[in-house]
Amino acid sequence: MGIIVRQSISNTIISYIGITLGFVLTILLYPHILTPEEYGLTRVLISAAYISSQFAHFGLHNVVIRYYPFFKNANPDQHGFLFWLMSIPIIGFLLFTAVYLLAGDLIINVYAGRSPLFVEYYLWVIPLTLFILYYDILNNYLRSLRDSTTGSIANEVIQRILAIGLLGIYFFGFISIVQFITLFVFSYISQPLIIGYQIWKKREFKLIPDLSIIRTSLVKGVAKYSVYSMLGGFTTVIVWNVDVIMLGSMAGLDQTAVYAIAFYVASIITIPQRSIEKIAGPLLAAFIKNKEWTEVDSIYKKTSLNQVIPGLLFFGLIWINLELLFLIMPEFYAAGKWVVFIVGIGKLIVMVSGANGLILINSKHYKISFYTNILLVLVTVVANYLLIPVYGIEGAAIATALALFTHNVVKWFYLLIRQNLQPFSLVTLFVVASGAISIYICYAIIDTGNVWVNVPLKSVLFVLFFMGPIFYLNISPDLNNLLKSFYHKWKK
Repeated sequence: MGIIVRQSISNTIISYIGITLGFVLTILLYPHILTPEEYGLTRVLISAAYISSQFAHFGLHNVVIRYYPFFKNANPDQHGFLFWLMSIPIIGFLLFTAVYLLAGDLIINVYAGRSPLFVEYYLWVIPLTLFILYYDILNNYLRSLRDSTTGSIANEVIQRILAIGLLGIYFFGFISIVQFITLFVFSYISQPLIIGYQIWKKREFKLIPDLSIIRTSLVKGVAKYSVYSMLGGFTTVIVWNVDVIMLGSMAGLDQTAVYAIAFYVASIITIPQRSIEKIAGPLLAAFIKNKEWTEVDSIYKKTSLNQVIPGLLFFGLIWINLELLFLIMPEFYAAGKWVVFIVGIGKLIVMVSGANGLILINSKHYKISFYTNILLVLVTVVANYLLIPVYGIEGAAIATALALFTHNVVKWFYLLIRQNLQPFSLVTLFVVASGAISIYICYAIIDTGNVWVNVPLKSVLFVLFFMGPIFYLNISPDLNNLLKSFYHKWKK
């Protein structure tokens, strides 16, 4: 079995373990152990650190993947590429720290009114940024050494186990909230340490650079790629974190906590999309390189159809059973109901849009991805600024859905005009209509008055109403073949 297949299987298993741990943390533990303000504080700290780290590493986390082969080929044993990866981000980190400290009064003024708790802990963003920064750098270096599983274990499994442990000792009164936040922040140092240890085990932790490799043309190439990479990564991280930061300052940490949990619930529907994109990416890259646009169009349509079917299935099951989910959490978090719905719609828009981003990034139109990301950031920030004061957490959800809609419409329109590609068909329309009608019937019409009866009854009926015609009519041959293969394996 090849290394790619082995690591794909390992990463899939790790992802599902991480999803399980994430559910335990986000739904079962955080809401019951921390107050909404305390949980909201952890989300704002993490979001701020992720954005800050994108600035601090100067785009080098992507430079690793692109330029490691060059350094390795130039001097296989003593290239010292890791020296530059470890030392250059220190400059970015020190610049960030200086700017952050100088902006201290501004940060305090922005958050003091709505989120005074953040004011007490805002300096913890600095060490948290450092830990996330070096996790990104070292993890990509380790990936260049053909190890993609250790980073996933560190981030998705070990980090969450540490959080569960910290919540446990805080719950039993062994530590105060101040000590919890301190340990929570420093738990993130485990990630770069684990990655660094794995690099050392591979005998690749070499910090003496070969200066003879360095040429002016190389420095210019790396610098140009770093800037582009930093800006591209910066836009993505801003989009997925700015709503939390703006809610913290404009609505309060308690509302941020409600939003964060609702957003997490809505994001569950995108799990199948990640697997499909991992499969579609290499195929699209090969077909685009060979200018096989008929095949590209076929995959574009298939990704749209095969993403929206499980997306609607997950969305429907979540929405019709949301009452039960909120029953197992403190009543305060039920305020996030419509956030789940609105963000879920935004995620479905992304899924039904298919692999538009993969097509752009793998073609001569790759720069359009950068420009559309800039548009995504602008719409996200402006919409959050205008809508949060009026609609609160629902305003942040609307801003997210609006930004995702705008982002994907622009990419869809560009591919349609420039390459005559588009992901939709009458079959896609049938699936969306069938899903919407099935959700409406099971949510609004079927009701026994007892939540414990409603959950299994509505779930079974929804699956039958929605998936029955899809299987019977063979709407997605890929999905039918997958289920048939599972059935035959189960029979054996």
